[in-house]
Parts: sequence; structure tokens; C-alpha cells
Amino acid sequence: MNRDELTQIKNNFVAELEKGAQGIQGSLPFIKHNLSTASLVEPNGIFQTLVIGGSFYQKAKMKKINGNIQIIEHDQGPQPPFLSKQDLMTFVENHIDPEVSIVALNFAYPMTPVSRDGILDGRLQSGSKENTFDGLVGENVGEAIEKYMMEKENRTIRVSAANDTICLLLSGLIHHDWDGIAAGIVGTGLNFAIFLDQHTTVNLESAAFNNFPQSEAGKQIDQESAAPGDALYEKEISGAYLYKHFNYEAQKRGLEIHEIESTKELEVLIRDKNPEIAKLAREILDHSASLVAAQIAGILEFSKRDLVFIMQGSLYWKGHNYKEIVEQLVTELCPEYKASYENVLHSDLFGAAKLVG
Repeated sequence: MNRDELTQIKNNFVAELEKGAQGIQGSLPFIKHNLSTASLVEPNGIFQTLVIGGSFYQKAKMKKINGNIQIIEHDQGPQPPFLSKQDLMTFVENHIDPEVSIVALNFAYPMTPVSRDGILDGRLQSGSKENTFDGLVGENVGEAIEKYMMEKENRTIRVSAANDTICLLLSGLIHHDWDGIAAGIVGTGLNFAIFLDQHTTVNLESAAFNNFPQSEAGKQIDQESAAPGDALYEKEISGAYLYKHFNYEAQKRGLEIHEIESTKELEVLIRDKNPEIAKLAREILDHSASLVAAQIAGILEFSKRDLVFIMQGSLYWKGHNYKEIVEQLVTELCPEYKASYENVLHSDLFGAAKLVG
């Protein structure tokens, strides 16, 4: 994809961001979250974070010391399926520390943000795959947990909840001010989050951006997907789909190679003895990186300031020359502002902690 095409995509993305900021419906959901304006945790107070939504759950007992947050205890384990509301309630009952009264929940499922009694909560929109949460869909997740703990244990706790992208953004507050950060997930999926002001974050759901020219492979992948017409940008970029792009192009070019089954295999094929196969593998990853760069450059231009992007995802951090291509193209597409990139240790935990601390 040439520079002019990428510049146009960046400009289209900026236009969608500006629509979202004005409350005009576009392809970006632009989901605003109103953060708590005051800390729920007292100085030297102990609280807990829970991370739910992956193959493994995480939990940590944390302490606020001189305005800083420290991990006291940390644990993780295989996450069970949550077929019902009761499954989730039983799980949190078993994992919420008996000493804490404040819990911050990083909940990686579709939620509509809700401001409730001065804290951020989320109304569950739906489950995903084996996690159907029957009985919980349509309810405020944190509030449901609070009510359950009161009814079951006669125990008063406060629970603030947000999804993984917002928590990733908030983890940047450990080292930076709000007006100097953004966040991006570039791995199996794609998404970005930004601050509008000190107390307002936005989950862009940038996978849904659609004002760009789809590749022929992307069109076919979309048609054969479980949700045609949705997440078109993600279907060009993310690890969930890149191997399908390779298979489509390999067949189209008549390359003698079996279909690959995962995007990780592209890393091996880049060093293939057949130069045409290696070239195609590089092209697939480079195309993905260039489209990520267009969104990052768009966020810089929309924000009109230098930003540190808190990044997460193996495709971004481990893809062959991926990070370097993104950085170079962002500089070329938006020379007025500078982007830098960080990987925050335990970002899932620290980001959740910032919901309450």
C-alpha cells in the first residue's frame, strides 16, 4: 500500500474520530467512559484487582502507598467457563479476598459503560464463545457482584468494572499523565483507546473502522466470517485473520505450499527457501503494520500532541520487523507529533487498579 493511500486512510480515520467526539454516528463506536473523580481507596488502603476474560484469570491484592500502587500478592490460574451468572458469582466469591472492601474488575467482554454511585461500571452486552453468562446479560457487572456478596455473605463491597482496552489505557497512568498517553491492542484482535479529558476515556473499538479500501483477500475473509460486514479493519490486520490472507494470496499466485493454520507460521515462512513464499509472508505482515500505523498517526493528529502508546499484543511486539515498520510509517504519516511505545508490566492489574485508586 503506497504512501498516498495510507495518508488517505489516516485522514478518513481522523474524520471518524472527530465525528465521534461530536456525538455524530460513524463507523467507530467511540464509547466514552466517565472515570471516578475521586479515589475509592484511602491512603495505605488495601484493595483487590481481578482480571477475567482470557484463558487465565489473574488476581492481586494491592496497596496504595504515598499515592503509588503496589502489588502485595499476585496469583493466576486457568479460567473456567462462565455459562451462567451464577458461575461468575461463585467464581468471584471464591477469589475475592476476605480482607478487602474494594474490588477493581478488568472484564474483557462487551460492556456499555455506566456511571454508578460515583464509580465506573459496565452493563454486559453479551458473552462470547463458551462464556455466555446466562442471566447476567443486560445487568451491571460490578453492581451484580456487590448485591450477590451482600445477599450471600452479608458483606458490603464496592466493585468498579471496565473492559481490557480501557484498563490498558489506565495502566499508563502509573508512569505518565493522562494527556500524554493512548493505548493499543494489536494481536489476535485490534483496538485503541484514548483520553478526551482527565476524567473521560474512549474505547474506540477501532476494529470497526470501515472507510478504507479492502483487499480482495479481506473481502473474501469477511464474506466467510461469522459476522460479515463487522470489524472490517480488524480482518485486514489482526492475528486472527492474517494467515487466511496468506492462504488466499498463495493460492492466487499459484505457490506450491499447504494452507497454514495460524499467523505464527508467517514468522517461519519469512525465512522460507522459496523466495516467493518468503516475500508473500513479509508482504502480509507489512500490510498489517501499515494499517496499524495509519490509525496511530490518526490518533496523534486528532489529539494534536505527542503521545506514549501503551501497547499490548504479540503481533505488535513479536511480529517480524512489525514494530519497526509501524514506528517508521507513523513518523512519516504524522511528522508534526511524536509517538513512543511502551509495554507496561502487569498492565492488566495496574490498569484495573486505576479504576479505584
